[in-house]
Amino acid sequence: MRFHTKTHQDRMPKRLTQIVVMLLAISYSSSNLIANEPTGRAFTEAEMLFHQDPRWLGADAALSIPLSKGRILWLFGDTFVATSNAHVRSESEMVRNTVAIQTGEDPRIASIAFHWRQDSDGSPASFFPENGERWYWPGHGIVLDEGSLVIFLYSIVATPGQGLGFASTGYALAVINNPDASAATWNLRIVDAAPNSFDAIPATAVIRDGAYAIAVAIRQEGTHAGALVRYPLTSLAQGDATAAEWWLGDAQGWVPASLLGDRVPTFVLDDAGSECSLHWDARTRSFIHIASYGFGASTIGLREAPAVTGPWSSPVVVYRPPESGSARPFVYAAKAHPELIGPDAADLVVTYAANSFEFSDLLTQHGSRSLYWPRFVVVPIGK
Repeated sequence: MRFHTKTHQDRMPKRLTQIVVMLLAISYSSSNLIANEPTGRAFTEAEMLFHQDPRWLGADAALSIPLSKGRILWLFGDTFVATSNAHVRSESEMVRNTVAIQTGEDPRIASIAFHWRQDSDGSPASFFPENGERWYWPGHGIVLDEGSLVIFLYSIVATPGQGLGFASTGYALAVINNPDASAATWNLRIVDAAPNSFDAIPATAVIRDGAYAIAVAIRQEGTHAGALVRYPLTSLAQGDATAAEWWLGDAQGWVPASLLGDRVPTFVLDDAGSECSLHWDARTRSFIHIASYGFGASTIGLREAPAVTGPWSSPVVVYRPPESGSARPFVYAAKAHPELIGPDAADLVVTYAANSFEFSDLLTQHGSRSLYWPRFVVVPIGK
């Protein structure tokens, strides 16, 4: 087995460790998750979408942002990128992040183009490049009225010999002023945001609300409760996060970050998941939150609310991934993609990550085909 300087063996354990720790931190109670007969079903015919480039060999995270009609951005975390004509994971590098542009709203027939950068020696490199010792894992984002695309990035730094060997340093904003162009020619500017004084980091989900973008900020320690922070669209266009306003409940409303003092935001979602999605769905006339619940063997849960600030329903189980029944289950990162078309008009398209706690499983023939690829599910809603 041949490895390169920046091998997946060097990079993958840190991502796996982070996910394990985030999931272990979930204070999960089955009494808070409404068990029912899951309504979701596998959407396997959509999964060839991610097998169109022989060099792109799997990733997790899998967030999506509609750029324009029929054009959709995908954002991925640590990604296997082949470095030889064998196109196998054992001869690949694992870069911190990659992106892809999907053309067409039906994943069964859409085309897709994957993008990453190259180092000076021609080896694969992260699409959102490292900043000195720091690297970025992608969050969600939004297209602004004036045409710019803004993506939230999680900022991570290594801490050798301390704790888990890495730590979050907050977040950054990636601003692209020409998202209609090929991703290979995007004008990309990354602006680091000042860290918060409390435990809540944006943004695993972003929605539009008038002149603002509202983002879900996740607590990192303990149960992954979700707070809300909003930004004026005009400020985001400049890569400026200083105008952030946090939701402090009905009595106080949105409070500028500069005026918080020792106050902390209200956590409107008691458990938002370590990763999640949130969107307004016209079929149900409600906001919908999707996340994975549980550790290792997880289920996908759905919550609803009449307003983004709540009150939110308890999560209802809509799908149990079959990988949760495997010998070493490691299933996480469920998210909805409302811009995608499913087989039925009532279908909400969802993805999740199927991984393994044993990294070598990802390199086997079976693992290379079935593990560490985004898996598709459809959930009928609004009926």
